[in-house]
Amino acid sequence: MTDWPRAQEPAPRADDVYQSDAQLDASALDDTAYLAKLGYKQELNRAIGLFSSFGVQFSSIAVASACYTTLIVGLGFFGPASFWSWVIGGFFQVFIVGLAVGELVSAYPLAGGVYQINTRILSQSKNRLIRHPWIGWQSGWWIVIAHTVSVAAVAWSMVPFVASWFGVTNLDNTGTLWWALGIVALVTCINVAGVRIAALMNNIGVVAELVGGFLIVGALILVHHDTQPVSILTDTGGTASGGDWVKPLLFAFLLPAYIISSFDSTGNAAEETRDAARKAPLGAFLANSAAWLFGILLIALLYLAIPDVSAVMNSDVPVKLILDSAVGQQVTEIFQAIAIVALVATCVMLQLTGVRVLWSQARDGQIPAAKTLRKVAANRIPVNATVVVFIMSVLFAVAASRSATALAVLAGLTSLAWALAYGVVVASGLYGIVARKVPARPFNLGRFSPLVFVLAVAWSLLLVVVLIWQNPGQVGGGMLGAIVVGAVLYALIPKRGRHAEGAAHVASDDVEASA
Repeated sequence: MTDWPRAQEPAPRADDVYQSDAQLDASALDDTAYLAKLGYKQELNRAIGLFSSFGVQFSSIAVASACYTTLIVGLGFFGPASFWSWVIGGFFQVFIVGLAVGELVSAYPLAGGVYQINTRILSQSKNRLIRHPWIGWQSGWWIVIAHTVSVAAVAWSMVPFVASWFGVTNLDNTGTLWWALGIVALVTCINVAGVRIAALMNNIGVVAELVGGFLIVGALILVHHDTQPVSILTDTGGTASGGDWVKPLLFAFLLPAYIISSFDSTGNAAEETRDAARKAPLGAFLANSAAWLFGILLIALLYLAIPDVSAVMNSDVPVKLILDSAVGQQVTEIFQAIAIVALVATCVMLQLTGVRVLWSQARDGQIPAAKTLRKVAANRIPVNATVVVFIMSVLFAVAASRSATALAVLAGLTSLAWALAYGVVVASGLYGIVARKVPARPFNLGRFSPLVFVLAVAWSLLLVVVLIWQNPGQVGGGMLGAIVVGAVLYALIPKRGRHAEGAAHVASDDVEASA
């Protein structure tokens, strides 16, 4: 039987709940006091500082490791010329969408990220359609989808390399699936163990990513090898048929859209972050900027080291082929091991942030079985919500395994879910800033905010169109299915409105006693 939220006093109407948000100031109070002003009590353990906050986002990106396993996607769409897709697309991801989302996270440093931001800003509108809580709920659901699919995608991308350590090669999709599910299960165990364990894994991942990145960049610079002329960065690898380079350039935007995203990861962990209104958005911006700049250098060096364009374009592991030729198999194997450690940390952070969104919705009674999903264990971890996110990742991996291009499908669906969710939140943020309905916040773009938000809306819309265009059946259809499932789940929620006092309604029995 479905476990519905317990009956309580009727919640205020949606248009009465957040009228005071504009008078709030995120920089004027400490974390617990500001959280109380937003209507919640402190339930999670605040153990994350600036470095770990930086690490949450940096680990979610893991640019060097992600390029090692997923650069094949960019090469497949636009050849070595996908370097420019990274430069252009990454710039808009970091300095437009990322900054816009960061400002909103500073105003609302709450677990739930996009879900909380949209619901709170739009609920202040006088337009009944705009203030309907379904918009905020659905965008939060899209973020949950993005994180659950991304966990499956990253796990899938690791399989050829992890399996090779055990002498297993030439896996078909069924074999790859079982390995991927094992990785997802390992990640889930780490998250269930506690936020300190996850934070430790995150910090290890950051160190691994930095060491691995500098190792491979240093090797590509210092080890003598044959190099291609700079003109290779405009070589489309035969993907621009008839001289039409616009479409493959746009399609290759999938690479930065997939790697540099999850902009509210630090926001979703904000209730576990000290001085969250400052450190959560700052950590994300520093991580995004570092990843984009480092990615430019790394991708350029990799493409300049290509031994044979045709061979690389036809390889299942193109980056390994490039590195084996340029710096030798021993260096490549060392980097590969470091990259896998970093990618496991990436999976941990992606799952953790997705769980926090689902838990936030359950805390507000805005999900079927909310009472069960909002429970936190004795170690302050929402174990039930973690298990649900694990099951969702398993289902997405199983569904994708039926496609011959499973990794591209998973990456495309992840990117589309993120683009949709962030497109909605920057649009609502634009409305909130222009209408002066957003709390004062320490991370603030000042007079440039409206322009940045307008550009963020336009870029998000372009990404949505491009991502559906490149694979309307599997990616577009898959996202449509996720939206329909979300609509059904929302319809099953009792029509009592969003809780005005949030977690203040959570009873003491929602925190499980120690065994």
